[in-house]
Parts: sequence; structure tokens; C-alpha cells
Amino acid sequence: MSFDTRINMKVVVMSVVLIGTWSKTLDHFSSKTVYDAARGDVTSVERVSGHVGRCTPTRLYHVLRHGSRNFGRNITERMLRFLDRLETLNGDPSILSEEFKGWYGGWQRGMYYPDYELVPEGMFEHFSIAKRFKVAFPELYPPVYSVQNFTVQTTTKMRTVQSALSYLEGLYEGSGPLKSTASRLNLSWTGYQPPGLYMKNNDEDTLLRFVDTCPRYDTYVNSLAWNTESRLFEQTPEFLKVRDNVASYFNISLSLEDFKAVYYLCAAELMSPSQARNSNFCAALSPSDRSVLDYWKDLDKYHKYSYGFSVTYKMSCTLLADIIRELKQQGVTSPVLKFAHEETLYPLLTLLELFKDPIPLTHDTPNYINRKAKVSHISPFAGNAAFIRYDCPGETEPRIQVLVNERRTTNTWCKEGSTCTLSELETILKARSDNCNLDDFCGTTEADGNRSGSLPYVVATLLAICITQATYIFFHCVKRCPFRVRSNVSADAGDRVLLNSLTSDDTSEGAT
Repeated sequence: MSFDTRINMKVVVMSVVLIGTWSKTLDHFSSKTVYDAARGDVTSVERVSGHVGRCTPTRLYHVLRHGSRNFGRNITERMLRFLDRLETLNGDPSILSEEFKGWYGGWQRGMYYPDYELVPEGMFEHFSIAKRFKVAFPELYPPVYSVQNFTVQTTTKMRTVQSALSYLEGLYEGSGPLKSTASRLNLSWTGYQPPGLYMKNNDEDTLLRFVDTCPRYDTYVNSLAWNTESRLFEQTPEFLKVRDNVASYFNISLSLEDFKAVYYLCAAELMSPSQARNSNFCAALSPSDRSVLDYWKDLDKYHKYSYGFSVTYKMSCTLLADIIRELKQQGVTSPVLKFAHEETLYPLLTLLELFKDPIPLTHDTPNYINRKAKVSHISPFAGNAAFIRYDCPGETEPRIQVLVNERRTTNTWCKEGSTCTLSELETILKARSDNCNLDDFCGTTEADGNRSGSLPYVVATLLAICITQATYIFFHCVKRCPFRVRSNVSADAGDRVLLNSLTSDDTSEGAT
């Protein structure tokens, strides 16, 4: 009987009651999607049992993106400017639509903080993920926390530290030596346990911040070539129709900046327990409109972190090599926990050749609604990939199962599909990353590193930027120069497209 057959025979359904959860519309906002919306029903999820057939889970390597967070300065300021504009227009009863004014009069502006720290939902996401994994795989977590029992690494960003602390609290809530009545002579294990975390500087962290250690990738990002397809998509009839629909909802003209503000206000509301029940700005976006905008944002992520540029996923080979090394160790049961970012998780899953569409995603890809590379399914807030080692009697190699966002995956590189041997993982690593030779595809040798300051290197970089922007301007003029007056789009909308779409919201913030 194959390992896959034994797994399928022993799938169990875990029902976990999560205090504080609320009902949400399943809205997908690319990388700004909250974890609950990406996974669906969080109270009844299929999980592999702790013991499947004759195989026993013996090791866990868990890579997690940080939880839902504030959107940072650039996006927050955009939202606030639009809200200020609405406040001004609301003084004239003849301007704004009756549908909008119907709820806006009683609506209270939320607190939008211009930082990147977790919101309460983001903390709860990791707290709950930890509890579900501990129920599904109790053998993989020590009964009592100690620094020796765990390898917990974060990046230097506060949101990953907060995520790690929330995860560990979910595992060992209420167990620790510290509480209000504790003293050196009267410690207990019913209080709080301060955890130990490990991190490296960004330019030294080749596991979780490999995007900061690859000169060739840095050149690609600075060229803005990854942003071309989403900007071309902004000129397509279906995108312009969504802009018209949103403008009609408010009965005002909308620049692209205003339009983005509505998009992010809706995404922010879905992270709020109180506003999620009656998301007001989301009323401006129909389900079909949201599908279009989800693809709009996915295009950037696809070309920046995934199949759009091979160096992007090849450089994650350092992380996959570490996963294989850890899972090879015999007699070690302590879990390895890594808390990072979208630019860590998405390239790693691309290196494994998961979520790959038959044709590249571009601004004119047909039937994109049914694409596999859907960021909200891959790397939403708190998105995660769990690599679980199974030891099976009578088999010479352990089996590795990969759960993405707590769901089973199938890999065509592996004979049994939903599980891989360590040898098969090593084959993927070598074949998909040129044997993980960073010097070849990253330009990390001394010669390549010095080249970044040379005149030819600078000229090449500037030329790439000019070509990219010229391509966009050309297509922009083809679409827009035969000016078509639309009553609900401001006269400066085209100019704002050129000025504001050249950089991504996330890129200008330097955060994901």
C-alpha cells in the first residue's frame, strides 16, 4: 500500500473552536488577503492525523509569512487623503451618491496607523495556526517550552517578531515561570514564558532575506521590469470598467490614486472584526470587480517573486537546502520555525514548482480568473508552508509532506504526488536552481560584486529602466492619446497613471 493511500485513508477533520472569530465574506486581495479569507472555514479543516498508517511524523520545518499588518506610510496617507476629500465633498448634498451617503453619515473613520506592525487579527492568525498544528501533530511539539527545544528565527522586522511571539503563545499559552505572584523562591509553570528568537542582519540573512543578498535581483527590481504587466493591465477595458464602476458608486471623478485608496480601504476593513461584518467601502467593489483587481495586484507579485523572473525563485535555494538538511537529521524532533515575508515564501513555493500555470501571466492572459498562481492562496497574510517528515517502517527514506496554508499539495516531481522523498527534494533543488550556485545567477562573486559600481553596469541598469518606461508610455499613449472623455474620470487621471504607477505600493514602502 502506497504512502499516499495510507494518508488518504486516515484523513481526519479537526473542529477547532476559535474564540473571537467572526464571519467574513471570502474576499481575496492578493497579498493583502487575511488568512481566514484565504483558507475559508477555519473551524472545520481537513488535516492528516498525527499517525498515518504505519508512518509517524518526526520533524517539522515551518516557514511562515507575518500576519495581517498595517499598510505603512504610503498607502495610509493615500487612504487618508481620499477620506479627507470625501469629507469635503460630503458638505455638498448634490455631489455624492445617495447609496454612499446612506451609510457614510453614520460611519466612523477607523484608526489607520502609518506603520507595518501587526493588527490584532494578525496576532490571532499565528496564535490559531499554532494551536491547530499542535492538535494535528502533538508529537512534533515538546510539552514544555525551552530555548533548547526550538529553533525560532525571524527577520529584523517587528512584524515577524510579533508573529513568532503570537505563534509560541498559541503553543504554550499560560505555561511559564512568570506571573504576578511569582518570586525567585516561588516560580510556577502556569504563567508566561519569554521565548528566545534568532535573527540576522538583512544583508547577511541568506535564508529569509535572500532578496537582500542577490545583486542581480536588486538590479531587476530597480529596473521596474516586474511592474510592466500590471501597468499595461491598467489600460485594459476590463480594468477601466472597474474604475468607472467605482466612480459611479461615489458619483465623483476618481484618479488612479483615489481608486487605489478605495481598494486599500476595503482591504483594511476586512482586517477589522467590527467593520468586517458591514464592510462599507467594499460595497463599492462588486465580486467581479474584486476578481479583476485581485489579478491586477497578482501580476506584480508573479513577476517580482515568482515565475516571471527565474533569479527570483532560484535564490530561495538556500532556504530549501536548509530545509532538506534539517529534515535529514536523525533522532531530532524539535521543530524549526522561520518567520519571514512574502518574498521568502512565494519564491520558495515557486522553486518547488507549485501553483504553476501552463502559460505565463501577462496583462492579456485569457481566462486568468481560473489561474493557479493566485497570491491569496499562496502567500496571504500569515501564509505558511509546513514541511513534515514521516518515518515509515520498511522504507529506506523518510517521506516529506508539504502543507501550504494547512492544505495538502501535489508535486509532479515526486513519484507519489502528495509526498516526496528527500532524494526527490534534492533533485528539485539541483534542477530548479542550477545546483544552487548563487555566484552564477546572483552575481555574488567578488568580481560581480565590484561590477555594480562600474560604468557599464550603471549604464546597463539605466538602459533597462529607460526601455521599461518607454514601453509603458508607448502602450499608454496608444490606449489614451485618442482622448475619450469619460464623465466619471478626472482630467488628470492619465497623468497620475504615469506618475504614480511607476512604483508599486509595496516597493515604495520597502515592505511585504
